[in-house]
Amino acid sequence: MKLLNTLIASALISISALAGAAETRFDSFYFFQPESVLQEKGVNVESLGRYTRAVQTQIYKSLKNAKLPASAGYLVIAIRSDEEVATWLDMKPVVHEYYDNQIYEVVKNLQPPKINKGIFVFAIKMAIDTPVHTKKSIPNPSGWDDARKKLADPNSIEHLVLSLWPE
Repeated sequence: MKLLNTLIASALISISALAGAAETRFDSFYFFQPESVLQEKGVNVESLGRYTRAVQTQIYKSLKNAKLPASAGYLVIAIRSDEEVATWLDMKPVVHEYYDNQIYEVVKNLQPPKINKGIFVFAIKMAIDTPVHTKKSIPNPSGWDDARKKLADPNSIEHLVLSLWPE
C-alpha cells in the first residue's frame, strides 16, 4: 500500500509539473496589405516561411517553462526595409508585460526577411495553454484604435505602425 501511494504521488507530481509549462500554438496568418503591395515590397514567400517558422520555434522555446494563464489572439509583426522589427500582441486575456517583452526580444533578435521599401505588416494567430485559437478575424492590438484617430489616413497600416513604433 505504501508503494502504491508513493507511485500515485510521483505520478501526480509529474503531471502537475507538466501542467505548469506553457504550451504555445500557432495557426493562420493575417496580412494587413494586399498581395500586390507585398510583391511591390519584394516579400519572398520562401524567406518569409523560414522566418515565421523560426519565430514560432523561438517563442515556443522561450515560453515553454513559463506559467501563464490560457490566452488566445494574435502576434502582430512589422518589418521595415532597414530590417528593424516591432511586435504587438492582441491576446485575450492580455499576456503579462514581462512575457510580452520577452516575445518582442525573441522576434527582434531573429533576422527578418528583406523588404525592398516601406513596412511589411502581418500577424500570426497564437494560443497559449489552450487548443482554441481566437475567432477574431482581424488583429487590433491595444492602443491601435486611439492611434488611428490621430492619423491623416487611418486606413494606412504603415502610418499606423510607424506612429506606434517603439524607440
